[in-house]
Amino acid sequence: MPSLGSVARVIRTPETPRKGDAFKSDKSAMKKLDMSGIISAIAPKSSNSAEAGTPGDTAQLHQDQFLTLEELINPESNLIKKARKRSLDDIFEMMRNNQWENIIALYHPVEEKAPDLVASEADLPIREKVAFALGQLNRFDEAIDQLTICISREPDNFHTRSSLGYTAYNSLFANKNREIMLTPQMKAERIAIAHENFRKAEELRPETVTCYYRHGMLCSKIEDKPEIALPLFRKACENWEMMDENQQTAHHQEKKNYIKSLYRLGSILLAEGDPNAALERINTCLELDKDKNHISLTFKYFALGKIHFHLGNHIKAKEALVFALQSSKGKADDFVVELLARTLLALKNPAKALEVMQNVPEHLRRPYFRWTESDVLCALHRFRDAEQVLKASTEKDMRSKHKTLIRLAKICYLQHKFADAAANAEAAFNFFQRQWGNPYSDGLFWQALANLRMNRPKKAETLALELQENCCNYPKLDLLMANIKMQKE
Repeated sequence: MPSLGSVARVIRTPETPRKGDAFKSDKSAMKKLDMSGIISAIAPKSSNSAEAGTPGDTAQLHQDQFLTLEELINPESNLIKKARKRSLDDIFEMMRNNQWENIIALYHPVEEKAPDLVASEADLPIREKVAFALGQLNRFDEAIDQLTICISREPDNFHTRSSLGYTAYNSLFANKNREIMLTPQMKAERIAIAHENFRKAEELRPETVTCYYRHGMLCSKIEDKPEIALPLFRKACENWEMMDENQQTAHHQEKKNYIKSLYRLGSILLAEGDPNAALERINTCLELDKDKNHISLTFKYFALGKIHFHLGNHIKAKEALVFALQSSKGKADDFVVELLARTLLALKNPAKALEVMQNVPEHLRRPYFRWTESDVLCALHRFRDAEQVLKASTEKDMRSKHKTLIRLAKICYLQHKFADAAANAEAAFNFFQRQWGNPYSDGLFWQALANLRMNRPKKAETLALELQENCCNYPKLDLLMANIKMQKE
């Protein structure tokens, strides 16, 4: 049976007439063309697949996300490929120049701005880039919608999964920084979206660094679950460290997230009570980040100083914190100054500590800063000034006021002002119970002790028994009970 190609050649190549002769169609010439062959070549095939020699049921074919029969017989046209490439080249150029509004103006919504690509289902790369631009402008709802469309069609696409996880995570940080407002329900939904897509991306590419870093940040900074973030940051670090030099070069854009993971891992390890492991991580972070400073010098050397402080290396802590303060470009960060003052206090130099603290303006001194300030003043035996500092703090602090009041109670107790100590402890207890609905152990202990010193053993015993019921392992509770018993006798 002749093929269509051979038929076409027969039709397009008639016998060439002699020069000067008119072309004549006679019966002998027509016989040279086998019309039955032509007809059989172009006639529809029999519906009997067995006769045609091909499978009758497409279910028997191996069709998957890499190739389908439809893609084989109707491949994407070159025109569509070229149109998509032009669009992507255009978008990449605008991305390099941070022209997010222009990207959205030209390509969003994709259905209107690139209908041919949508009709050919060649629009997913465009949607992903548009979603990124929308996220840069805090238009997270629209960005999530675009990425959800992409994932509905390609659920195993690592880049889209990673992008959706990042977009949800980014919206949560924008909410935390008060750039947008999410309701509690919306926040919970975004957290769920971020978790789901980070996990899927990690499943698709378990060697990733960036996804594990971002997932760790979601757990530590948004959900305040450092114990869950710890293995994620550790995995991010391990993935980078397992790469050989060529692989690290190929994934160079992930190095900064490895460095950030080291920093975060060090911070969590310190909080978990492992300062030696934290020191190792922070030292590695300092060494690898000395040229780029993906993390500011202030934060890195503050972390180093904090670790040395907890290790009892106060001289090294002081050196690191002084350098952190010098690196802050004229801005005296209160958290650095506070820890430096605490370090100087540990070095028995309260006068220098107080001098350092003057670098932070009064209106920028947060409660924890005031606590250290009052401790420094007490070390200088300026108890009245310490009381004034704490009283001023209680007027503004509506979150940790109970801690400030307990410090006031302790200062009063040291000065034999037991009635004031009891009053401050009671105020701390009442504030805590109003705010969180639970009894406040510190408030009960210092009320009981102050009443004991005022020769009120029965009142002290009642408070101590309540403390015992709520927190039987409270420090020095047994000593307090023994003293109450002695006074009663």
